[in-house]
Amino acid sequence: MLFFESNQTYKDASATFALFISPILCCGKYTTRNASTGMNAEHRKRRCCMSYPKPLSEKSLKRLYTQAGLSTEACDFLHSLFAACANLYGAIALRDVWSVYQELKSEAPRIRRQDLIAFSTIVRREVQPYRVYEIEELYTEEPHNDLDRHIVSKELIGTGYGKMFSFYALMEGLGDHPYCIPDNFLSYAAPSASAEEKSLVDFIGNLESTAAECAPRQRKAYPNENRGKKLGTFSFLNLSERFNLEYYKKVPATYSALLAKYSGTEAEKIMRFHRRAENIGYLRSTDIIQNVLIELCEVGVRLTEKQQDTLMRLIVQYHNGSRLWCLRGWKPNELADMHGNSGVPSISFGPGLQQAFADGTMDKGDLVRKIQELGWKVME
Repeated sequence: MLFFESNQTYKDASATFALFISPILCCGKYTTRNASTGMNAEHRKRRCCMSYPKPLSEKSLKRLYTQAGLSTEACDFLHSLFAACANLYGAIALRDVWSVYQELKSEAPRIRRQDLIAFSTIVRREVQPYRVYEIEELYTEEPHNDLDRHIVSKELIGTGYGKMFSFYALMEGLGDHPYCIPDNFLSYAAPSASAEEKSLVDFIGNLESTAAECAPRQRKAYPNENRGKKLGTFSFLNLSERFNLEYYKKVPATYSALLAKYSGTEAEKIMRFHRRAENIGYLRSTDIIQNVLIELCEVGVRLTEKQQDTLMRLIVQYHNGSRLWCLRGWKPNELADMHGNSGVPSISFGPGLQQAFADGTMDKGDLVRKIQELGWKVME
């Protein structure tokens, strides 16, 4: 695969190698400056194991909201605000949520900063698709500050010892650009799939598993039990997923979490994994795409040249038109418009292509020549 270091969005081209151009300001290039402490995120000490308070009953929650002086209108608004922040940003500090609210003031009920803090204390005890962590639950040696609490989407919370890896990966890769506050902000509390996502999901769902054998990477092939079926009609566990379930079958909480992670049709699972990887941004663009191709190969899909071009085009469109957590809710094409999209991209080959060159699957000289014909610089 190719990894392109550039200040460009993905190019919408049918040629496969023209796809792999990194988004402007994509994660990993800029040091995160933590708003609450002024520390670089990568220099903050992670806390590996955390306890989280158990949910309270509805009656207890209602009593706490009443004691805090929060009206039903305020609670409804704040529930929507927190959910929208979790969906748009993945993770965000409460002081930044307050800044977001300031931009929405004219369209929102009057909320004091102390109301925001009080609500965050109580909503921690609710079952929501996000959690609200104290800063000292995320990092050691951090003094408590109510405004340093973080809303964290549950999609960033895994299982086991390294369950917060995705959270740390996201936070350490954020750029310096401000949080995006799109129109109809509160609609992101329950977002619907974009046209680009629907097109990609539909395409993947209609791919057919045609191979007689499933071909996992670097493992022995095995019979394809789903031959002749479309990916949108059956569930599938690859060998790694089967191993994980077998390994954790005596750990109920982890086992249940993995079942949920691998649930749905094969098309839904592929899209869910792809969406998460794009959002977090800790993988290189080419590695994200390579993971999709590896999964398709194991499930028995053998793409024609036309299908491969279509898949790449749809991935390009999905990436450029998606509000990504690693870009603080911005779409790559919005940042490209804001910062310009000029300059010759520099291109380097990732590990996938290096292996392809080594085993003779691809001709390096031929690929380099084609890229140079486009006016791009190849970095060795």
